[in-house]
Amino acid sequence: MITQQNKPVKFIFIIFSFLSLSSCTSSRLLGSWEFIDLYDGVVTEIDTLKSKENNSKYGTGTLTFNKDNFFISMEESGSYQRKNKTLKMKYPAVDTVVMNISYESKNYLLLSAGKDPKTWFYRKK
Repeated sequence: MITQQNKPVKFIFIIFSFLSLSSCTSSRLLGSWEFIDLYDGVVTEIDTLKSKENNSKYGTGTLTFNKDNFFISMEESGSYQRKNKTLKMKYPAVDTVVMNISYESKNYLLLSAGKDPKTWFYRKK
């Protein structure tokens, strides 16, 4: 039985749980990611990519997301906003780049974008 006294406690618990879950999801993005390769199309599974080594014909690089909503990529920095599976990355002299997070875990990240979509595969450093 829920009494009038227990309602505020229950409400605070629900809010705290929601905030904890949402911060865990966004905190997975934080940190440095090593670029592994670029693929044609939208890739949503990483099973066959896990053992892939960083020997891409597209070169190497690191993408770093900071807590203050700034990122560094290939010695360029900018700001980012994340909303669910959409990542908006703003470089200083370039239009905002909208990326879709097609896969995200604590160790792997797939970002896709474009009319003729490409998917960037990253591994946590």
